[in-house]
Amino acid sequence: MDLHGTGGVEGADAAYDRSRQPARFIAALGIAPGQRIADVGAGQGYFTQRLAEAVGPTGRVVATDINDEALKRLRARVIGRENIEVRKVEPDAPGLEAGAYDLILLSEVDHFLTDRVDYLTRLRAALTPQGRIAVTHLRAMRPPLVAAARTAGYSVVSEYNELPDHYLLFLRPTAHP
Repeated sequence: MDLHGTGGVEGADAAYDRSRQPARFIAALGIAPGQRIADVGAGQGYFTQRLAEAVGPTGRVVATDINDEALKRLRARVIGRENIEVRKVEPDAPGLEAGAYDLILLSEVDHFLTDRVDYLTRLRAALTPQGRIAVTHLRAMRPPLVAAARTAGYSVVSEYNELPDHYLLFLRPTAHP
């Protein structure tokens, strides 16, 4: 779902990189080696390879998208990376296994979802018991995401505010939606 053109590839657009702060962003996610991460709506994989480096050889990153061209470019970029799997999914179906993910990342993608509440509800099943959802987007996009997350039965457990233009917040399911 990457509609940023060259912004979808780190190093292709210096202004985009300054705005996104990829090294700082990945550090803020608090990833541990061996974790399993879903990069939902990965596009050309702006963060995918950095996520794979963070989880290390014993971890796994599943990068999903609906766009064939973006997926083709992403597959070409990650050839030989044993800990990255690229998947095509349907627009309103996450396509993730139940109980498998320590972290699900939605980066600049939630505004494309037909129904944020329904999609976030569907993501719940894919999380491990201690799993989190990380959402990042331009600051103006925060209110509708937070409202949808609460309706879907999540609470904001923490937020990182050190990015120039983007928010980064972490969601966990509440006991019952």
